[in-house]
Amino acid sequence: MTDLNSTSSGGAGRKAGSSPFGYRARVKRLYRSRRERLLVVPHAALVKRFGAGLVDLDTVEARSTRATLGSGLIVEAGFKGNFRMFGALIDTQWVGRRGQPIGDDADLLEYRFDKEAFRVRRGGEGTKALGERLCDARMKALAKEGTLKSIRVLDAPGGRQVEIIPLAGTITAMYFPPLPPYTVPIKPQEADAQLELTLRLLED
Repeated sequence: MTDLNSTSSGGAGRKAGSSPFGYRARVKRLYRSRRERLLVVPHAALVKRFGAGLVDLDTVEARSTRATLGSGLIVEAGFKGNFRMFGALIDTQWVGRRGQPIGDDADLLEYRFDKEAFRVRRGGEGTKALGERLCDARMKALAKEGTLKSIRVLDAPGGRQVEIIPLAGTITAMYFPPLPPYTVPIKPQEADAQLELTLRLLED
């Protein structure tokens, strides 16, 4: 999300709204409170699964909660912005990674909810076979339980990354006309399914 704070310092040159009580500061605090509220349930799911000692929560900007595990395994719940003509959608996003960071040339699978199958967006027969292996009965059930918007799997020789966006957990902002951001929280059982699905898709 764009930082709404002004970088100018005090004196006659201070920009309008740059004070801690100005419009931009109030908007920043408002969005932070919305993010903080949405992270509560994913953070609780991570703590329940892995224990508080392995989970870090961004308490300053409330932008993510992350579990760092052994063997290069990281699972994080954060936010992904999608700007529109009259506003923005800021989605909660689960990201799981095993192994090395994934490059832009990684094989890419996207889940088709209407077909209950993965579609190869980038890659060959090996990628298609991977999608078929991943798409078992339990994976399909978790996709339904999680109430999801999108599932992506990026696979490379050195690692794999899974990206899941739920339907709930979105901050909806309208700029014209200006309206307060609206949020729909994720349910605990949805977060549990989303986390389990993220971990399952990282297995091979």
